[in-house]
Amino acid sequence: MAFVVDGSEWQVDKFDSPEAFVSALDSLVARVNAAIERDEMVWIGDDLQSKPIFENYDLWSLSEAGINLPVELMQELAGWLGRAQFYIDDENWPAGFDSFEVVVAGELIESADVSWVHHCVLVQRPIACLGLMRTGVLQTESAAGAALVHWVRDEVGHVGFWRDVIATNDSEVQLQRYAANAFPSLFFGDNVWRGIGDFKGGYRAVSMKLRRALSVLNDHGRWVFTTPPPNLSPNEPERDEGGSPTNLLMQQRFTGLGLTVSPEAIEVRLDGTSRRARELLVKGRTLFCEWHEKFEPHQNRIYFHPPVEQSDNKVVIGFFTNHLPLPGD
Repeated sequence: MAFVVDGSEWQVDKFDSPEAFVSALDSLVARVNAAIERDEMVWIGDDLQSKPIFENYDLWSLSEAGINLPVELMQELAGWLGRAQFYIDDENWPAGFDSFEVVVAGELIESADVSWVHHCVLVQRPIACLGLMRTGVLQTESAAGAALVHWVRDEVGHVGFWRDVIATNDSEVQLQRYAANAFPSLFFGDNVWRGIGDFKGGYRAVSMKLRRALSVLNDHGRWVFTTPPPNLSPNEPERDEGGSPTNLLMQQRFTGLGLTVSPEAIEVRLDGTSRRARELLVKGRTLFCEWHEKFEPHQNRIYFHPPVEQSDNKVVIGFFTNHLPLPGD
């Protein structure tokens, strides 16, 4: 699982101004940093640092052309590129990688970087491009065939790539393997994956609902649990009245995001057996995972907990299950 920097876009003249190029480069470095933090490989072409990107100047000599990169950006680039790995050194060359010509969204380009990714995707390796200009999922074509390649420029595209990887070969194994990449703002309990086979009807019965719920909890869960009243939607201008959101407000927020979420009734809190079934130990702290998403009114649940310090301020996914014990069961 990796990203390849699309060096074909590293041309200052393709941008409206040198400042626009610098801004795009800064955004790309942010994506690289995010990928590295998530243990995702970022490959580059072996000519990225030496090829001309403005007249006869390469990246490191742009200042001689009067294009000055911010000092902090230069430091980050030097730190990353100084230890970056070349995809050409990878032992698993994709079949058909014998031409650098690729058609991208109807445009013929010559790029070893894009060709490498294109041929990797053709053999179902999860690899995407990190771009400066292109964004989204674009069709690529070569003599070897056609593929859909992701160009990533922001967090939405970043996690969207991994979610598509899961959906393409959807299985509980695939979900578990790439969950940390697709849902980086979630903290998964140690034993949560043991319960994925407990869903009534199996994983296939809940797959789409489960992946959607995890996406919403990743993208908006922290906002739901921590944003002061009265906002109902993350798209509204913030109106901070102070204080913490009530359970009712949080339920309304989840409803607006398309989830059927609620906390447990007081009877469940007070019943020892029911409570213990929902408790999760996270770095020495016991969490009562009472919040749950209902895939169906009578079965199949995700139990989770609001962000805490022990979860690095991420929403905690505690249990996947058909149903947990209730008082009187």
